[in-house]
Amino acid sequence: MNGSRPANRFARYYGIEAWRRLRHYGVTRVRGYPDRGDPTAAARRILAERATSGATAGGHFEGVWPRDLCFAARGFRVAGYDDSLREAGDRLTHVLESADVFYTDVHGTYAAATPAEGVDTFPALVVLLAEVEALETSAEPISALAERHRERFFDDERAIVTGSGSSWWDSAAAPRETYNTAMLLAAVERLDALGVETTYAGCAQPIRDGLLTHLWTGTHFAEHRDSSVLACDANVVPLYFDLIDGDRTRSIVNALDRLETPNGLCMRERPFSRREVHPFFVYHRDYHYHVWPWNSLMYANATYRDGFRRRAARERERVEATCREHGTFLEVVSLSGRPYARLGYASAGDFTVAAALWLELADRRGSLELIEPNRQENTGRRET
Repeated sequence: MNGSRPANRFARYYGIEAWRRLRHYGVTRVRGYPDRGDPTAAARRILAERATSGATAGGHFEGVWPRDLCFAARGFRVAGYDDSLREAGDRLTHVLESADVFYTDVHGTYAAATPAEGVDTFPALVVLLAEVEALETSAEPISALAERHRERFFDDERAIVTGSGSSWWDSAAAPRETYNTAMLLAAVERLDALGVETTYAGCAQPIRDGLLTHLWTGTHFAEHRDSSVLACDANVVPLYFDLIDGDRTRSIVNALDRLETPNGLCMRERPFSRREVHPFFVYHRDYHYHVWPWNSLMYANATYRDGFRRRAARERERVEATCREHGTFLEVVSLSGRPYARLGYASAGDFTVAAALWLELADRRGSLELIEPNRQENTGRRET
């Protein structure tokens, strides 16, 4: 795809995406989802399969998504698949350094930017490589990718990421400024900590200041500068990567109570309007309004670490109930707790990142047999 005209590139993506969505929708409507057992057994089985198949995203997402893999990294390590994770990181680095596109979805013979370049691909790769202690050995390609990322997506005046395109909210028309800036900040912190020289060297504090100056509403982070809508992606990512102080953490956790449903946090205060999504997604503009179990597990991991144990336990119990009912980790669950299925799109099952985050949370809670019994945990900030 590298070197092809954008129109051709996107046409190819939309064609492949439409076909795999329809095929998966048909299969799940006829056969349902395979029962993988209780959540911990399901998580182990899913990650064991992914470790031997290139760490693919799961369901009808047959490629590797850097975004997913960076959030799944700790869970893969808990399950003992460091080598598989390292191999996936090496492969992604090779693909990206030899291309001129920040792909969001990488297959064996096909790579895609969906539907625009992945603003979060470079930060996700940095987080992934840092997790498997391979960042320093990849310093040269990472430095080149950092320069390309800053050129295309970074607003030097405001010190935030403003470029369009994100593999989290690929349907949204507006740039996901908070999510993408938080991802970059997490990456820059890791680069600086390891002394990897890039164009972003020394930018961690300006980026943090930019995030707080332009995107903090007083109680939570906005999706982007023109909106104050409460959305999980804008708030769970800063929580998960521990990017903010204790008072703002508490404020966000309290604000997210507004998104609670009996089946977990919904992703947004309200669905997108028709004008807020790309035309291809207009009939699924509520897709990012329902419950994403893996997002709930990111929230549970962060709140458990930071001492908000009751909230973490509530979210964990909701995900567990859904997983037990359906026998797998789903990508999206409707507000009523059913697998999201609408007009040719069905929620992916055996979703890798959700399985990995489940094992990460079990690791934090000391409830896996893999965990050494006397490990200390960070209880940081306490609930009041």
